[in-house]
Amino acid sequence: MQRVVAVSIACALLVVLVGCGGGSGDKTVDASFTRFDGSRASVRDYRGKPVVMNFFSSTCVPCQTEMPALEHIHRTAGDKVAFLGLDVQDTVESGKAFVESVGVTWDMGRDPDASILQSLGGTALPTTVLLDANGRIVYQHLGALQVPDLERQLRQHGFIT
Repeated sequence: MQRVVAVSIACALLVVLVGCGGGSGDKTVDASFTRFDGSRASVRDYRGKPVVMNFFSSTCVPCQTEMPALEHIHRTAGDKVAFLGLDVQDTVESGKAFVESVGVTWDMGRDPDASILQSLGGTALPTTVLLDANGRIVYQHLGALQVPDLERQLRQHGFIT
């Protein structure tokens, strides 16, 4: 019985650390990052609007699959929701090339040492974090997101209709 309890606790801890599908309560994201053009920015700059923050790499197959879906939702949501991509592993050049090949039109930056991703409890790519207008995490997902899944989360939190 103790072993079952220990395994259950370990599994629950893993879900919390990975952040698969749940919110993170009152945790506010204030991380700074460098854009592909070399300028500095902060997640705080997006306050006043919900944000879909996606951590990716051009070499990550699920990231490659997910990126066109995120672009579709970005275009559909318009100005209601900000989108921010943070490239975790690529050089600036390879990250730019990937984003251009997919036709991404939202803001892009870099998290080259994965420090921002890790501070949010993320451990793998892709990871998508949904922030409310105050920068609080309301949803976090590990793995490729499909259009209906992200749209459902955006509706559930009242960010789109």
